[in-house]
Amino acid sequence: MDGTPAIRCVGSNAAWRTHLLWLCLVVCGCTAPARTERLEARLRDHGDRLSSLEQELDSTRSERDALRRQRDGLLRQVASPTDSPAIAPEQADLLVRVGGLKINTWLTGGSNLDARDGDDELVVLLQPHDNDGEPVKLPGKIQLELIDPALPGDTRQLGTWTFSPAACRDHWHAGMLARGFRFHLPWQTAPTHPRLLLHARFETTDGRSFNADTLVNIALDEDRR
Repeated sequence: MDGTPAIRCVGSNAAWRTHLLWLCLVVCGCTAPARTERLEARLRDHGDRLSSLEQELDSTRSERDALRRQRDGLLRQVASPTDSPAIAPEQADLLVRVGGLKINTWLTGGSNLDARDGDDELVVLLQPHDNDGEPVKLPGKIQLELIDPALPGDTRQLGTWTFSPAACRDHWHAGMLARGFRFHLPWQTAPTHPRLLLHARFETTDGRSFNADTLVNIALDEDRR
């Protein structure tokens, strides 16, 4: 044999690769514009959605500002002399009022301030809230009472604390987890049992009152057991 068939085979493979390369280039050339068009369409869609969201945000802000102006006007009417026009019932619904009282049990409990065993004070987060359950920063008279149910009746009271409406303003806490009036209450009588009863009373400036109770667990100094 003189090797001629082998040479023809190599030539055929080279031609086949050349045609395949041209085919890939043609396909890529056809698909690239299609991909570009799809990408441009997606960008236009995102742009339209962004514009729609911006319009909704502007509308919400406008409504919020209008409600705030209306609320401020109503508050001025309440504080003005009696000869001012009466507030309509639908306007009164816009006024923020306390509708209930809650003790935040997650953020209420004993606190240890030193290296010794046992808690040294009681931390209370009290939440006056509106009719929708949202905490509201409204002043009022707050009374807190700590009771040890395990003690005889005349010795159960471990401490009482009272805060005026003006003093409450300084105790407002607006944290990431909760909002409300937060108090740090050092022991008036050191507890001897780990489970205590906390009673809270909130009196509004318009004469209404709300009450809340919860059991709190504290850590005792071993010497007090």
